[in-house]
Amino acid sequence: MTKNANTDLPAFAPLRSVGLDRQPGCLFVGDPLSLHRARQILAGSLTLDHCQIYDLAHVLHDGPHPAMVLSFAITPLFDCLDLAQMLSLNRFQGRLRLVDVTLPAPDMICREVRMACPGIDFGVLHMSELRAV
Repeated sequence: MTKNANTDLPAFAPLRSVGLDRQPGCLFVGDPLSLHRARQILAGSLTLDHCQIYDLAHVLHDGPHPAMVLSFAITPLFDCLDLAQMLSLNRFQGRLRLVDVTLPAPDMICREVRMACPGIDFGVLHMSELRAV
C-alpha cells in the first residue's frame, strides 16, 4: 500500500470467521480487497463468512456447506470457472453466484461455467436471493 492509500483496514477483517461452529449461509471466496469491494456492493446487514481460494477445500470439509458461495468473476488468483470446478470436486450442493453487476457478457460466462460444471447451480447474484439466505 502507498502512503496516500485511504483504506479502512478494519473493513478487510471478515465479519465472521469461518470455523466449525458456523451455520450455513453465505461464503465469500476471494482476497481481502475483493471482500471489501463485495461489501460495498452487497447489503450492509448481510453477514458473510470469508475464505481465500486455497482454504476452500478445508472449509467445505470441516463444516456444513454454505447455502450460497459468492465471488467475483475474475480475481487475482482464480476465476469463476476455477471456483466452480473446485466446488464441484468438493460435492458442493448450494448456489454459486457472481457479485459482479457490470459484467459485459454474463450469459456467455454462465453458459461456459454451466457446461463445464453441470452440477453447480451457477449464476449472477440477484439481490432478492440474499433475503432467502
